Parts: sequence; structure tokens; C-alpha cells
Amino acid sequence: MSNYLAKKASSISASPTLEIDAKFKGMKAAGIDVIGFGAGEPDFETPDYIKEAAIRAIQDGVTRYTPASGTMELKQAICAKLKRDSGLEYEPADIVISNGAKHSLLNAFMAICDPGDEVIVPIPFWISYPEMIKLADGVPVFLKTKEANGFQFTIEDLKAVCTEKTRAIVLNTPSNPTGMIYSRELLE
Repeated sequence: MSNYLAKKASSISASPTLEIDAKFKGMKAAGIDVIGFGAGEPDFETPDYIKEAAIRAIQDGVTRYTPASGTMELKQAICAKLKRDSGLEYEPADIVISNGAKHSLLNAFMAICDPGDEVIVPIPFWISYPEMIKLADGVPVFLKTKEANGFQFTIEDLKAVCTEKTRAIVLNTPSNPTGMIYSRELLE
């Protein structure tokens, strides 16, 4: 039997971030004094109290599958944190746990995109967005922003790229890679 990948999988570009990170790690291993600007890894170890809690959970047998959207205890803890730190009121049913932003976005795109549906992606953007949209059978539509506007698009810019096929707009704030934060006025 030959190796087979679906056409969809073959159409997705390799991650330049991972390529850059592999090159960095190779250079570092070769003794080259280099700084990595690839993968966004923390520059600190996982705190001991988190490591200890993970070990304790394994020892206590908390090793089974969890609900796809997360455990009730974790959702309740997140609701409490959001209320305590931000004054936001949520119920556990409003919370979905994921492996990070990419996982959440891919799930959202898969849920809302039919073949040919469009998702607006402001430029500059994190490199994974178009590939996730394509994986969900969507079409990335790029919206150029200007440095003069702090890399924020205007409502007129947005209207110019919206069509009947538009299903979503990627709003990354604070933005990776620019650090731009959308203004409250624009978001409203």
C-alpha cells in the first residue's frame, strides 16, 4: 500500500515558523551564538506548582479522556478567574477548552465554512491563518492595512472586501506580528 494523503492535506503549505525554528535549533546545537525568532516558546520553565499538580493528578488516576470542551472543574475555574480578574460573567456552558488559539480558530473555521466561503484576514497576519481557512474549505481574503493607521483597517476598507460569501473576520488583538491593538471604537 502506498502512502496517501488527501488532496486537502497536500494543498496546505508547510509551516515557515517550524522551518525557521528547526534551523535555529540546528545552529544552536552546532554552537552558533544565535537568537531564535521562530516558534513563540516561553523562555522560562513550567512553574513547580503546575508540575506538581500534574504529577499529583496522574498519581490520583486523573488520566481518562475528558469532555471535548473541557472538564466542568476547569470551566468553573475559568469562569471564576474571568469574574475575579475582569468583572466578566460567564457560565461553564459558555467556555470551550482548546490547545490554543490555532486549535480554536481551526475548530471555528471548520464549523462555519462551507466550500468557497470567505474569511477576511487583515495584513500583516500570523502565517497560519490562511492555511487553517483553506483546511476548512474556506477562502482567505486579504485586507491590506497601513502603518499610518497603526495597522488597523477602516470600516471602508472592510466594506470593500466583504461579499455575500464572507463568513468571518480574523481579529487578532493584540496583533501578532505587529503588536497593534484594535481601538474600542473600531471594535464597536
